[in-house]
Amino acid sequence: MPATQQPGAAGEHEGLTGVTFDSGGHRLVGTLHLARGAEPKPTVVLLHGCPGLEKNLDLAAALRDRGRNALVFHYRGCWGSEGGYDLRTIPADVSAAVDHLQSGEYPTVDPARLAVLGHSLGGWAAVLAAAADQRLRAAAIYGAAVDLGGIGLSLEQLDREMTRFLAVTPEEFARQAAEVSRRPGPLDVVASIAPRPLLIVHGTDDAWVPAEQARRLSARAGQPCRYVEVDGANHPFAWHRAELRDLVISWLDEHF
Repeated sequence: MPATQQPGAAGEHEGLTGVTFDSGGHRLVGTLHLARGAEPKPTVVLLHGCPGLEKNLDLAAALRDRGRNALVFHYRGCWGSEGGYDLRTIPADVSAAVDHLQSGEYPTVDPARLAVLGHSLGGWAAVLAAAADQRLRAAAIYGAAVDLGGIGLSLEQLDREMTRFLAVTPEEFARQAAEVSRRPGPLDVVASIAPRPLLIVHGTDDAWVPAEQARRLSARAGQPCRYVEVDGANHPFAWHRAELRDLVISWLDEHF
């Protein structure tokens, strides 16, 4: 199969195509999972966390099986995308992904039916993106780091867990995180998503992001908002992926 397989005029495709698009002068890379059929379909933008070891590819495949397209892409400075990794530019990268889906390049993508789903730092970005961009008609997050200032890691921990996979040093990452934490975050803007639907999912055994963060976010959200706490689930939902997929897809079936 070629690296890129663009759908034809009749929507013919092989269900998977490579994607590149520009964000701030940098080429970002990703994969677009395309559901069967020639008609335009709703499409979900999937946002991975930091450094993005869990890329949500199972969610992308499940969404495709249920008749939705799914875009998995990588922010600047990670997993093949150009540029330096920068927490401050991730929201701009998400906006660029939405621009790309609305470009008309993909006949089976309905540009009026876009949603966002984010994990961990991707959940942080998903809330910011949905609050600022009315083009995103629904938002779902799990294990979301909604208060970056509340997650303290040493430089050694940052290097071991994150920056060794990214185009950024631990020191620079820490400076970025400090700057971002002084800006309005998900807790400040989440109410702006309403009346568009929001799903918040969190695991009780999340060792990286306490479930209290998700509870605080849910308390500030407008309606409709559904909050689900999954007993025993850890940060990547490693042993609860089937339950996560069912939760997300059933919620999308109802709202999007």
